[in-house]
Amino acid sequence: MATQRTSFEPGLAVSAVFDQIGPLQEQLAQIAVILEPIQQLSELASVFEPLREFEGRIRDLAKVLAPMHNFQHQLQQVLKQFSPLETLDQELSQLCLSFRESLSQLATALEPAAALQDRLAHLCTVFEPAKALRQEFSALAQIFERSSTDLPQ
Repeated sequence: MATQRTSFEPGLAVSAVFDQIGPLQEQLAQIAVILEPIQQLSELASVFEPLREFEGRIRDLAKVLAPMHNFQHQLQQVLKQFSPLETLDQELSQLCLSFRESLSQLATALEPAAALQDRLAHLCTVFEPAKALRQEFSALAQIFERSSTDLPQ
């Protein structure tokens, strides 16, 4: 029985070891593609500072309008005696209703951003192993780098 001697090919041996993670590397490459839209999302987040300023102004306006709201409540108690004031009551009610609807619409418009924040928090947890794995693989690569420099030439 003749024995065939095959030569050891280091490149093929290493390829055989790492071929099994080829699909995983493709998935990791897809993560890199997603980074650009995430950057765009970061830029869109600049909308929150003007909204915070607007919220402060609306809060101040609500403080100013609070006495008007109390006045309207008191007015409603005497409307039966002074029916001509019903128009004023209706206008005050319409003003309050319009403010409430506009604020509710703004709150609804912020729901996707709040949902995104929840998803991002979840993603941070899911991607937490990435940093540790990157450091571990880099450390292993450095071990092999040192080993290869120690070899005789």
